[in-house]
Amino acid sequence: MSPMFRYFLGFQLAADRAGWLARQLPPVSGDLFAGLKPQNYHLTLCTIDETSVPHPFLRQRVAKAFEAGLPAAGSIPFGRIVSRDAGAELVTAGSIAAVRQLYEGLVALLAPHGIAPWYRQSGLRPHITLGYGRHAFDPVPVAWNWTPRDLVLIESHVGHSRHRVLQRWQLPAPAQGAFDFMDDALPPPLRYAA
Repeated sequence: MSPMFRYFLGFQLAADRAGWLARQLPPVSGDLFAGLKPQNYHLTLCTIDETSVPHPFLRQRVAKAFEAGLPAAGSIPFGRIVSRDAGAELVTAGSIAAVRQLYEGLVALLAPHGIAPWYRQSGLRPHITLGYGRHAFDPVPVAWNWTPRDLVLIESHVGHSRHRVLQRWQLPAPAQGAFDFMDDALPPPLRYAA
């Protein structure tokens, strides 16, 4: 039997940023492409379970794994919206070292609780899916460094385009990059924004 519920950890876009991103997608002609609702825009770090019925205790198990604290947030450097055979995505440009470090820290916290990521044979490829189906277009430049504020556990109702946030954890801010007395020698700091 196919799974009806998929559970994953990731970052959900704030409503204002999701609306902005939806407006960056080129106009669609034809019926081969289905855009996601902006409120469902997210970046999946890892799937942690798939079930045919709702999992009654997964939220509590994940919360227990994270009760000692989470790794700090990291900046995700997005660069363009691209057309893929299966849809449209906002993809990264540049180093994803900060995201990889956060991901590895989360996996290390989950492991002692018997929770492991699924589907990671191809490695970590941070992206935000904007829609599914054929919609050919030239890449759209979108230079955006996003530092998520919250990690979320989402229950996805497979095939129904429904996501339910089961729990949200605030991420610690990224480590300070320099001492205050050096401010005049550095470019303006990045804002910690959703």
